[in-house]
Amino acid sequence: MAEIKAVIFDLDGTLYDKSRLPLRLVARQILHGKLIMLKRERSVRKLLKGKYFGDKDRFEEAFFSHFKRKNAKEWFYGTYMPDTIKILKKHYHIAPWVEDCLKSLHDKGVKIAVFSDYGYVEEKLEALGFDLKWADYLFDAPSLGGLKPSKETFLKICSTMDVSPQNCLMVGDRDDTDGAGANAAGMRFMKVTKASEPSELEG
Repeated sequence: MAEIKAVIFDLDGTLYDKSRLPLRLVARQILHGKLIMLKRERSVRKLLKGKYFGDKDRFEEAFFSHFKRKNAKEWFYGTYMPDTIKILKKHYHIAPWVEDCLKSLHDKGVKIAVFSDYGYVEEKLEALGFDLKWADYLFDAPSLGGLKPSKETFLKICSTMDVSPQNCLMVGDRDDTDGAGANAAGMRFMKVTKASEPSELEG
């Protein structure tokens, strides 16, 4: 850890256990009569995975154009993301190791970031009971111009934090997104699952 100057934490599946979240999201969209929109969202994400568009506007143009559905943007920001936040607030909470781990890193002078493949990072963290003062930076992939594991988005994060990739550690739950993006950018990667916690970060 002596060379680590910044730690970037993935949000979904890392800072909280997202078990049953997909099923709950499906149930909400069935109630809205919008299940087809959710299916399209999942397929578009797979299609654009790892692709970089440069900025948020160009990413959103590509993202919503692939839906081939009217009012896709309105559904995403007006229904889907608000539903996600409501579900998180009702059923989920930040993992028990997070507070102590992040405080320990802060005490060592390590910069801390949270990075999500979705937007609404601040709102989601607050819904989970995450104290925003625990993190120095919040990032979402769309605002950076592309979904994980786009190397460019990871490098943008390093640039914003003024830390070289070699001195950054990415902590996440998925090898194909968090791990692949970190490795492509020259960062270290630590995998965390709901059955484990990054206790070595505190050492």
